[in-house]
Amino acid sequence: MKVRDAMSGSVDTVRADTPIPVAASMLHRHGTVPVVDGQGHLVGVAAEADLARGVLAPEGWQVELDPESIVAAVTKLAPVVARPEDDVADVVASMLDRGVRSVPVVDGERVVGVLTGHEVLLLVARRELMSEQAWRERTCVVGQDQGVRPAGP
Repeated sequence: MKVRDAMSGSVDTVRADTPIPVAASMLHRHGTVPVVDGQGHLVGVAAEADLARGVLAPEGWQVELDPESIVAAVTKLAPVVARPEDDVADVVASMLDRGVRSVPVVDGERVVGVLTGHEVLLLVARRELMSEQAWRERTCVVGQDQGVRPAGP
């Protein structure tokens, strides 16, 4: 399966001069926020852990946040990216190797989507990443006189 078939095509991006609290409020969808320049070209990503540090705190805690804090302070440059024509399995292997939960999908330098581990798990759960034969082998037991029946006790 290709990344274009699995990615979320709807993606929020921010610029490097975006205030950190604004970017942190966008994390509910993908866990990272792609950072783009004025022309919409990807320059990096701002990760949940970096954005939330000092922004989110347990109830009752007092947190002093510099109102001048902007995304540029926590942007990781040269992020792991995928292209729409990449194979999902290859991208997921790269995500696991690098310990990232989501990657921006770029066409040229423009962000066109995001691929997350959550989206890949949904595909697996729906059996969309597995061939029919592999699905049968994992979920069915073939008995000589019983025919095909679901696997399990």
